[in-house]
Amino acid sequence: MNEAANIAAFGAALQLAFGRFKMEEAVIRAKAAQDIDAGKAPRGLALDDMLERPTRRFLVDPMLRELGWDPADPRQVTEEARSWAENGDRLYFDYLGLDRQRAPTLIVEAKGADAKTVRPPRSAEVSGRTMAALISEALASLKANAAPSAVLAQWAAWLNDLRIYVRSLGPIERKTLQRVVITAGRWLIIFADPISAFVDDEAPSPEAIHCYVSLEEIVDAHAEIYRLLARSRLINTLPLTLTLREALEVLRPSALTRTYRGVVVATRMSGGMRGEYPTRAVYPAVVLLSGGSAWGVVDYNGEPIEEPRDATRLKEFLSLLATRADAFEQNVLVAFGRTDLAPSPLAAFPLDILDPGVEDAFAPVSGSTAGMIAATAPLQPQFVRRTRERGANYEFLVITGEAWFYKAAAPFGKPCDFHSFPTARKQGAAGSAGHFERAADTFTVSGDDQHCEHDPLSGLRSSRCHLTPIELHLCCRACIFHDSCWSDDDLLRLPCAT
Repeated sequence: MNEAANIAAFGAALQLAFGRFKMEEAVIRAKAAQDIDAGKAPRGLALDDMLERPTRRFLVDPMLRELGWDPADPRQVTEEARSWAENGDRLYFDYLGLDRQRAPTLIVEAKGADAKTVRPPRSAEVSGRTMAALISEALASLKANAAPSAVLAQWAAWLNDLRIYVRSLGPIERKTLQRVVITAGRWLIIFADPISAFVDDEAPSPEAIHCYVSLEEIVDAHAEIYRLLARSRLINTLPLTLTLREALEVLRPSALTRTYRGVVVATRMSGGMRGEYPTRAVYPAVVLLSGGSAWGVVDYNGEPIEEPRDATRLKEFLSLLATRADAFEQNVLVAFGRTDLAPSPLAAFPLDILDPGVEDAFAPVSGSTAGMIAATAPLQPQFVRRTRERGANYEFLVITGEAWFYKAAAPFGKPCDFHSFPTARKQGAAGSAGHFERAADTFTVSGDDQHCEHDPLSGLRSSRCHLTPIELHLCCRACIFHDSCWSDDDLLRLPCAT
């Protein structure tokens, strides 16, 4: 079946499971109450605890099964999986979903059907949006070692339990964990970014906490829930960049349609706290198009090449990069048996191959400032994409077409006065401060031929420059994306055009 059919089947299965539970609910409750009255229930177990097992059987198990997480298949799901807390206490996950390498991907915590939804103390039930905000606030308090006042005490304890569960995972396991779920069947909460929610120091974004407050709301939102939790989506989610070995495991040679050259650029701060400076490592990448997506096969196994801080050594750097990258490109194409593929020009890169998860999540609101800028900006392909490796805020895959780097050894065109901050200031075109220190988004400096200090030009570039996350002050005449950003008519607006 295709995904649309899978989503429809999931919605139908939910309705069937919920209907069966409602039919059996009275019998289930009566049996649980009878066992408690007769002393047959384990000591201290309340009715809500007694309802957890039938809740899992009638509500949680069918939901997981239809999402591709079969509780009966130990290769997919381990029930009551064991772990250990930081203090040495033994932990049990109700459900631990595993990927093909048996790495943890999904944690599901089940509660009894009568378990209360998230709400403030002494308050009525709230909407899902309000619930997400309350959870975010409560987690922020827990991370600050303060007692959460935003939610019921029971929920503060449950959220703390989830923190303990996630924090019990090792660094590698945390990288594979995609979702955390807590549910009582009647309500469902999905943490789409569990490391941010339960491990990182900051308060998690409410936008990454999806709350469904009733059976009816769960059924109505079944398509959204499927896209968040389906096993096929979570375990098939590939990183943007792959090693050659990883690429050969998941990409079919016959499905490759085009190839482009590129680089992964990773900027880090080095030196002492009072004398920090950025270093920029560059890794050759072969960008392969397959199945309507772009994947960067990166030479992570080789020594990275550092872009020099001294612009006079840029030509030497570009030569070394090209030599290393040519050899890697040949290895990639031979390994795939696709030596018929030649690097395509930037102009041939499809507009509809978008960075996964970015185009919808960051679409500007109509009428907002961002929306007005987007409405006037030319439609462009996405040549610069964040790798989304955890903790790598300044690591990007840059698709460079037939070239191996986005920066030229020397700008083309006539000489320009605006490479230098003092000269630009004399002409009234510089900003309020010079950029004499390199930063994570500026690796050129006043006086470099590749540097631009024309401040008004920054306004023109804001909606069209591909390299803004990496090079705020790169001269457009020294950038391979020049022709992608500027039409013939627009060229007259450049300060170096006259």
